[in-house]
Amino acid sequence: MKPIHHSLLILLSAVAIFTACASQKQTTGQSEAILAAVTDQNYTFIANSVFPTEDSRFNPRFLFPNASNLYQLTSHYDLRVTPDSVIAYLPFFGRSYTAPVDPTKGGIKFTSTKFDYKKRDRKNNYEIEITPKDNNEVQSLFLTISPSGFASLRVLSLNKTPISFNGDIEANK
Repeated sequence: MKPIHHSLLILLSAVAIFTACASQKQTTGQSEAILAAVTDQNYTFIANSVFPTEDSRFNPRFLFPNASNLYQLTSHYDLRVTPDSVIAYLPFFGRSYTAPVDPTKGGIKFTSTKFDYKKRDRKNNYEIEITPKDNNEVQSLFLTISPSGFASLRVLSLNKTPISFNGDIEANK
């Protein structure tokens, strides 16, 4: 009976090695697709969670010290980047120093066709700074993208407190 156990152990080891190699190929393929999308400036950041700036009037940590200021998003919010435009559809939680005339115009929503785009490679990540030139609200967008597709986005605004998002990068179709 010992040879059967030995054979079974070898078979299971072979399956585990094959699975590990297959998942590494998928990861390598995914990072190549992310690199191509970032290089071609043709991708979408999908927001999964948001980190509002600490503010005692808004932050639940003021009332509940053990609460986290990470909020999971349940709706679809994104930042779409193409070579000729940047389209933002993101929520905003925090302090706004000016209120919009139209209440449906809340959040961070804009389309920019005139913007500066700077990409830097840093320690296996890509750091991207987008500065819209035709938007009077958003000052800068800072994206940090890992080769696996995980990304964080910081938004600096002229009339709102800074806000950060975590999410994933997808190549545009």
